[in-house]
Amino acid sequence: MEETTIDLKDIIKTIKKRRGMIIKVFLGMVTLAVIISFLIPPTYEAETNLRIKQPKGLANSLLGDLPMGNMGATKQLMSTYAEILKSRTVVQAVIDKVFADEKDEEKIPNYDQMLKRITTQPVKDTEILKIKVTGRSPDEAELLANTLVDTFNERMTYLVRSEQTTIREFIGERLKESKKELEQSEAVLEKYKREQKIVAPEAETKAMVDKYADIDKLAAENTVAMAAAQAKLGASQQQLNKEKPGFVADSPLIQQYKLNLAELEVKLVSLSSRYTEKHPEVIATRAAITETNGRLSSEISRVISKDAASMNPIHQGLLQIQIESEAEIAARSAQSQAIKGIINSSEQELSKLPGKELGLAKVMRDAAVNQEIYIMLAKRHEEARISEVMEPTDVQVIDKADSPEKPISPKKTLNVIIAAILGLFIGTGLAFLLEYMNKTVRTADDVEQYLDLPVLGSIPDFNSKVTIEEKIGIWSKIKQIAGANSKVGGER
Repeated sequence: MEETTIDLKDIIKTIKKRRGMIIKVFLGMVTLAVIISFLIPPTYEAETNLRIKQPKGLANSLLGDLPMGNMGATKQLMSTYAEILKSRTVVQAVIDKVFADEKDEEKIPNYDQMLKRITTQPVKDTEILKIKVTGRSPDEAELLANTLVDTFNERMTYLVRSEQTTIREFIGERLKESKKELEQSEAVLEKYKREQKIVAPEAETKAMVDKYADIDKLAAENTVAMAAAQAKLGASQQQLNKEKPGFVADSPLIQQYKLNLAELEVKLVSLSSRYTEKHPEVIATRAAITETNGRLSSEISRVISKDAASMNPIHQGLLQIQIESEAEIAARSAQSQAIKGIINSSEQELSKLPGKELGLAKVMRDAAVNQEIYIMLAKRHEEARISEVMEPTDVQVIDKADSPEKPISPKKTLNVIIAAILGLFIGTGLAFLLEYMNKTVRTADDVEQYLDLPVLGSIPDFNSKVTIEEKIGIWSKIKQIAGANSKVGGER
């Protein structure tokens, strides 16, 4: 089988022969690219940067001792926050804010369309998360990016502060009720004094009321703390049930701290029935309760960081709140039972007073208890309000988005260059394809190549499209050749 060789002269010859078609294809592709580039609406992209702070508990967990442990956890944290940023709650809120005044519904993107405009990219080995958002104009891109970050921050703030918000709202409602109860009990006390014509209680009555004042105060404190713990537990469970993490943090040490806490609360009740708040044993017991609560919280945090490291920090925090609230409710329940026993004993002792003094002691005691509850609720409400405002989030805006100067698409210059290159390739390829498919014999060399025979002569095609002058010229050359041949023959 004879190998076919590629002759550079043939290539150049083919290109010259088909140069018209190549130029047309080239110009057609370039023209098409220019038209499309100008017809496609420009797209602008705005960029903003966030810092996602790593929680302290994550660095102090067992993961911190493992090679690349914190880096993997930080990467997971970035992914979690990126998904929250792209969540329907956040993105739909952005659409509602930015396109609130848009009357043309076709220009308002839906959630899926808006999601395609958002790109998140963590910067390697840092806590920085890059966010890019595209828009139809520079102002729209800037507005969308900044609104997205602001809405994301609001969502994160809500998730982080939901516990304190729930407590503040609950205590606020309870504070209003307590104020009414205090006013009613004070009115009952004044009415009783007027009706019974009592200016001041007897010394015995006052002493007995004062004796149980600390227990009454402790009962009021227990009521408020129990209600607050139940509110915290309800809020945390509601959030966790939405995500269904399927994890229960527990350890023997946690159970021991819970038991110790309940015992200390009961002990405090017993001491408060015998001593004042300033007694050393009462002070020591309260300090022990605070210390046990701190140890319980640390142990819960340690267990969660170790066994629930795959959870995002928000869920870890909610889980810790849930467990701490359950422990507090258990301790307060034990304390409440002890308080009821002390109050029953005090009721029996008060019943020994004369009828008029007994009634006075009861209304005085009710007023005192309601006053203590109101004072504590007011204090707790202020603390919850401050805690809600001061609760930090793990998100910081490093750079706000600026209005982009140039569109990211269409890239007109690049499109034209690519079209020009494609035009040359397609035009040249088409030229060689047509040349390959054309099997006509055009030259003497073609005859020798295809038939492998020598060429003796060639006959001109007078039917071809040649001018009369060209035909006359050809005949003249034939006559000259014929004359020359006859002369050579005569000489021989």
